[in-house]
Amino acid sequence: MLDEIQGWLLKKSSLQLHVPHMAMYLGLEVKTADGEITEYRHQRSKSFVRNAYNLFFHTIAGYPMSDATWGDGYVNMKTTGGSLSSGPYRAFCFSTDSNGQGFLSPGSANDFGIIVGSGSDAESFESYALSSKIGVGNGSGQLYTLKSEDPVDSYTDHTQKRTLVRYFNNNSGATISLGEVGLVGRVITGGDTAIYALFSRDLITPPIDILDKAQLKVTYTISLVYPS
Repeated sequence: MLDEIQGWLLKKSSLQLHVPHMAMYLGLEVKTADGEITEYRHQRSKSFVRNAYNLFFHTIAGYPMSDATWGDGYVNMKTTGGSLSSGPYRAFCFSTDSNGQGFLSPGSANDFGIIVGSGSDAESFESYALSSKIGVGNGSGQLYTLKSEDPVDSYTDHTQKRTLVRYFNNNSGATISLGEVGLVGRVITGGDTAIYALFSRDLITPPIDILDKAQLKVTYTISLVYPS
């Protein structure tokens, strides 16, 4: 409740000051094969990492991604593999209107889009990957990862909103623990070159049990309030 009040106050202050106000919410739902919902959570996502801030500043300020050092005072992107991507003449952007681009990942893949893990490492602004990503498939400890759903867009009450959804099926034969969720973008760095960069990582506490034959639904809702 306190978090919701703080969010409302932040939104009100942003409108009064004519400062952009962006919010992201994370929804988690686990449903058994017979349709019973065993877990449902809805929470504010407050775990944007350095990559997200760097891409925002790069875009809004026209600042070059020209620094080859990671950390305070440097603007670049760190891939989920841990390498840095930068260059004085390099522009970073991503298409979002077709599957296989941006945050919309094809099925049976967990390189980008909404991804899930079993790790329990504390949230960190310096995160660039999940601490223990869950593998794709129907084997032990794996989740069968479906392709991203088509995004749902809306504009009401001066608020632009996009909702991203992805489903994960547990056919492993045992319960799998969900400990973390991430949002990874397929970012175009010039020409046809692309990298995978983590934009947010949410620690799930307590972890969620995904029973065998159950389905996990992950929803990210991102909104931006415009002045009236």
